[in-house]
Amino acid sequence: MTTPISSSTSSSVPLGDVAPAPSTSGASLLQPNTFLSLLVAELRYQDPMNPTNSSSFMSQIAQLSQVEQLQSLASSSNIGSAASLIGKTVTGTDANGNIITGAVTGVTNGASGPTLNVGTNVIDMSRVTQIGTA
Repeated sequence: MTTPISSSTSSSVPLGDVAPAPSTSGASLLQPNTFLSLLVAELRYQDPMNPTNSSSFMSQIAQLSQVEQLQSLASSSNIGSAASLIGKTVTGTDANGNIITGAVTGVTNGASGPTLNVGTNVIDMSRVTQIGTA
């Protein structure tokens, strides 16, 4: 049995009818397909005697656009920050918790954000503890 979600209007959406967004680790939290699924479910389950105002849909679309732009800006900012470290010496921990020190030779944009190539090792940008001479 599904539990309806009530909004400020009298429409409700059963939870079981909306596909959940894929789990991410901070990269892209809101997927465009998630918004469309919610919009279709909202239209499908709205009260015909009290339909949702069309201006609220326009507001939701504008909010989605703003979120997508912010996510894009944050992603390009993060990869730009990581790229600026190429050639510099960094110290950080790899995925196994080992302390790695060396020159950054490249950058990869992974699922959880940019990763730095340090020799044959990979360090997540969020795990860098020092930039410069160790």
